[in-house]
Amino acid sequence: MKITNKIHLLKIDFSVPVTPEKSLPRFVNVLIIFGDYITLVDSGVDGSHEAIYDYIEKHGRQRSEIKKLIISHAHPDHIGSAQRIKTDTGCEVIGHANEMEWIENIDFQYKSRPVPGFYTLVNVPVKLDTIWTGGEEVSLDNDIHIQIINTPGHSKGSFSILFKEDQILFTADSLPVENDIPTYDNYKALSDSIRYIKSLQGFTTLLSSWTTPLNDQAEIQSLISKGEIYLHKLDSIIRECYAETESNPLDNCRKVITAAGLPAIFAIPLVDRAFRTHL
Repeated sequence: MKITNKIHLLKIDFSVPVTPEKSLPRFVNVLIIFGDYITLVDSGVDGSHEAIYDYIEKHGRQRSEIKKLIISHAHPDHIGSAQRIKTDTGCEVIGHANEMEWIENIDFQYKSRPVPGFYTLVNVPVKLDTIWTGGEEVSLDNDIHIQIINTPGHSKGSFSILFKEDQILFTADSLPVENDIPTYDNYKALSDSIRYIKSLQGFTTLLSSWTTPLNDQAEIQSLISKGEIYLHKLDSIIRECYAETESNPLDNCRKVITAAGLPAIFAIPLVDRAFRTHL
């Protein structure tokens, strides 16, 4: 999908095998930036390189023109094809210092955050060539200047990207979506990041990893506010339900999911881990 002449968004569909019988359909957005060379923001899950290359070639460019791959955060649906793209193109891989350990050691990430079907989403790590800490202002190409904005919470090193000339803000997964699966790493940090994003100026278009592009300011603020309200609603329910003693693992998680009116399939250890950061 063309957002501007240079900034394009590619939707990658995939599924997460939550149980042997059930899968959770998901998608993730990858940014493809066409300048004198090509910059990618995120790489999708394992195997997404084929869709990325196909999109690039359909727009009259070559995969060999990919010179930079920016990783917004370390989760598997964002790094799954990173090593393959680096191997194929020799591109520079860039990520945040607080995400480096999980990007470069996926076994450690899985032990810390056991995503269902983790190794079907990412099966090899990638080494970072350049490390950011947030606050950087970077010239990606002619008339493509970006600012890196720390927005932790979904993960400890999550960042957003402000494209200055085009007045586009890419928030990756830093904004929760109302009634979607809660998969954040720190409730307090995420809540603070939402408030910060809400206060930001200098953008007219909002892009994220799991929403369609938004250009209307009222719709943008509505999306942010609904995510914030959803998070605080969960907080109230979690504090009540997790005050009770569990007979079995995930009992309290299931109570929260039921009370919040969410799909029962959301009651998994990954979500329980997110809920416990409220306590």
